[in-house]
Parts: sequence; C-alpha cells; structure tokens
Amino acid sequence: MSLVIAAAYFILPLLAVVGKKGSIKEVLVIVLTAAGYLVMPLSCIWFGDEMGGYIGALPGPAINKPTPGCLVKLGGWFLLFLPAIILLFSFVS
Repeated sequence: MSLVIAAAYFILPLLAVVGKKGSIKEVLVIVLTAAGYLVMPLSCIWFGDEMGGYIGALPGPAINKPTPGCLVKLGGWFLLFLPAIILLFSFVS
C-alpha cells in the first residue's frame, strides 16, 4: 500500500507538468524531489523493526534504548501522508 501511495507522489505532479507541456528539466526536478522525500518514510515503513533496533551515537544526542518497530512504522506512515495533509489544510484555510 505504501508503494502505491508513493507512486502517486510521482504520477500526479508528472501529469500536471505533462499536461501543461513542461520541459524535461521540470520532470527531472519533480522525480528527484519526490524520490528524495520518499526515502525516509518508505525506509521507516519497510524496515521499521531494523531501524528501531538501532542503538548508538548520531550527530546529535545518543540513542540509549531501542524504539519499538511499530512506532517507527507509524512515524513513517505519518511522514508519508504529511504532504497530503499539508496540501489539504492549505486548501481548507
């Protein structure tokens, strides 16, 4: 299901650009932007248990305890739907 939603993040903007006869550069920008954004949510959804088990130092504060995989997956779903939520609220207000 997450892959279908991720595909929509590629297809819908591409249809808008192709419909207005956009250039290859615009298409490339859309594809790279969508791919760059989708790396983290899809990683959290697909590999939540593995990512949640990480304990160690990052460039910020250290992670002392493992995070439950279900919470990592829930965060991934939230990040996946975040652009749609922002778009919805921008049209409502």
